[in-house]
Amino acid sequence: MTRAISASVFLAGLLVATVAFASELPRIERLDASDALFRQQQFDMQEFYRSAARGEPLPALTLFTYAPRDGETLFAVAARLSIPYSAVATVNDLTGPSLDGRDLIILPNIPGVFVPLSPQTDLQHVMHSLRSDTPALIYSIPTETGMRPYRFYAGDDFLPDERRSFLGLLFRHPVPNGRLTSPFGPRTNPFTSNWVFHRGVDFAAPEGTPVLAARGGTVSEVGVDPVLGNLVRIRHTGGFVTVYGHLAEIRVILNQEVASGMILGTVGSTGMTTGAHLHFEIIQGGRHRDPLPLLP
Repeated sequence: MTRAISASVFLAGLLVATVAFASELPRIERLDASDALFRQQQFDMQEFYRSAARGEPLPALTLFTYAPRDGETLFAVAARLSIPYSAVATVNDLTGPSLDGRDLIILPNIPGVFVPLSPQTDLQHVMHSLRSDTPALIYSIPTETGMRPYRFYAGDDFLPDERRSFLGLLFRHPVPNGRLTSPFGPRTNPFTSNWVFHRGVDFAAPEGTPVLAARGGTVSEVGVDPVLGNLVRIRHTGGFVTVYGHLAEIRVILNQEVASGMILGTVGSTGMTTGAHLHFEIIQGGRHRDPLPLLP
């Protein structure tokens, strides 16, 4: 039995739909013409594009499942189904291209991206912030922990920042040739010898080395800190903030829009330092994150 939209109303600028189902989703066994559901999926997708070109209303959303075979990748599965990989990734809460042997929910008849109403992953936070003002269909989709409501953007694909987040490229290295000298976490303060928590990472580089914006955003602070010296703080979508400390020179101003890779200033030794280096922080939702897993 396939799932179908059982109710649809217009409420507060959003189309709200409830997905009703009484049994397990139908399963595509093979991604070739020998499988009847695969043939149905291919036909339904072609019909979607034809009806979209004619400006016709969206059909009822149906969902299938598929168990990837050994060696099959997300990109290969999506290509075989003739849908963007973002559609498969977001309806299955994937945080990256790896499938990890899991069964997949497949959208057979409407491509699009799903954003949970309560985002949990970095990708979902980015998508939620970029699309919060955009009308969407609301669907409840089954997850391992039960039904979960999502905003569904029919016909959409990843936006550039969303794609970079999914591929693990949301941030770039602020000092590409810098040498890591102090990681994130507990350490001994080099000046007081006290045990403290280092809320960022330090990259040593010659004084005057350009410091790059790790991601596009808005400069939210330019100033001088007793510890971090000359610093720049940038606000990004998804609730992310990056901090750049100990700068010798600052080349941006408050409220300036900066692009990823733009030069913010130069490496220095202002504030409390033992030598020229960049102190770099990533904060998400008010919580400091270890920058290293988020950098390429």
